[in-house]
This record gives sequence, C-alpha cells and structure tokens, in this order.
Amino acid sequence: MENYKLKICSFYVSDWHLTAMLLPFIEEKVKREENVYTILEKNLKYNMKEILDRIQIKDNIKAQILKIEWENKNLIKFGEIRKFMEKATKNQKIVTVIVEGNKERIEYINRNIEKWIDRNERKVKRKEIRIINCYEVSEFNKNMQEILDNHDKILNTSGIHEIEEMYSGYVRKRA
Repeated sequence: MENYKLKICSFYVSDWHLTAMLLPFIEEKVKREENVYTILEKNLKYNMKEILDRIQIKDNIKAQILKIEWENKNLIKFGEIRKFMEKATKNQKIVTVIVEGNKERIEYINRNIEKWIDRNERKVKRKEIRIINCYEVSEFNKNMQEILDNHDKILNTSGIHEIEEMYSGYVRKRA
C-alpha cells in the first residue's frame, strides 16, 4: 500500500469496548490537532459522552472529542463518500477515518474511499490517510485471517501496532 494510505483494523466485543478502545487513540489525535472523521453504523454518542464524563481528561480535549460525529451515518455510495472525503481532506495533512459496521458495509465503504483516493491521487499523495476499520469479533471471528491480510496494522487500547506483534502465529498471505 502507498505511503499516503494506511489501512488499520480493530476488533471489539461490545459498543462500550469499541468506545473505550478508540478513546486513547482519539485523545492523542485531538491533542496533536489532527481531525478524526467517522462513518459509523452504530450510534456511539451516548457511550462516548458517558465514558468522557467518568475519566480525567482536560475539558477542552473532551469538548473536541465530543465534536466528532459519533452518530451513525448511512454514507456508502460513491457520491456520498466523495463529498465526505473532499470535506475531510480539505486543508488537512493527516486524515483519520473510522469505519464501523458489518463486513459488507465496511468493504463497500473502503472500496469507495479507495476509488476516491485513486481518482485524486495527485492531491492526496501529500497527505496521510488512515482508514481504521472496526469489526465486531463475534461477527468476524471466522474471517480473521482475511481481515488481517487486508490491513497494514492493528489498533487496540494501547495504540497502533504491527499485526505480527499482536498475533504471534500470524503469517501474512497478501502479496
């Protein structure tokens, strides 16, 4: 995968786990003044607010995290993704897009993001685009190898890691 595109996978067991797992990563991005965008099937706004109310984070950081759109979005068609990506990448060097949903939805959204990136290659080569695909473990346990093969890295509560670091027996099958 090109330098300017990084596909990251993440696995969660519940909506609360997903929210808690994403929070340290997002807090770091907000502190670095990097924007985070979401395309979620689930509405995580309540969970994020609840967790933020219970932990020690500076109020200005909490406010920035809550400004992220934690509601579900039905963006899947190319035209919708095109508008979304144009807005997300405008005046941004680093763009993080969190995608959550069922396997088909995640794959469809990723294909449309890739299509947009391919069509705008000259413009986005100077940017870093991170796509974080969040999979619910119970739904994807059988496809774990395939999911890992299609991603560059993995995100968990301790941050972004090499997949081989997290899964000792994993051998990449992707060319």
